[in-house]
Amino acid sequence: MPRRAWIGLLCFWPGLPQIWTGQEVFGLLLAGLFAAAVNLAIAARWIWVEAFAPGWADFFAVSAILTWSASFCYTVWWVWLCHPERHRQEIERLFGEALEAYLQGRWNDSRRRVERILALDDTDADALLHLGAIHVRTHQPELARRAFRQCLEQDGGSKWRWEVERALTSLNGPDA
Repeated sequence: MPRRAWIGLLCFWPGLPQIWTGQEVFGLLLAGLFAAAVNLAIAARWIWVEAFAPGWADFFAVSAILTWSASFCYTVWWVWLCHPERHRQEIERLFGEALEAYLQGRWNDSRRRVERILALDDTDADALLHLGAIHVRTHQPELARRAFRQCLEQDGGSKWRWEVERALTSLNGPDA
């Protein structure tokens, strides 16, 4: 099953799709807000009825429904319009152009295309590796180290582990 479909299925519980796609803080905030609203609605309606003034149970229930609806709509919107798989064809085209510009020594053109790829999919390990190589070529070792480390942190980064570790070693120098 494609990743977009899994995210679509997860959208029925607020926060889960965001956490699964790397938006942990936003996902935890959504999940916490929804859980608090649902728990308060249940407590006010059936458990501590006399602890809340009349109308609070309805307010909490409406808050839970609105939180769920907003989270659901946001997730559907994100999966439909913003998910990296939707932009895969453009990413492939940009990567080819970036590689061609890199091989021709046009570092800035290559960097701009790679940055556009990362704007569409910030977890693209291949683009991060390419960005690190561009930064090495343009004598920006700190930016190169950051790009290489981000590459290793991504799911697809393990395939580049040897190359990235070798590049990081050469950036740190032989005595590091």
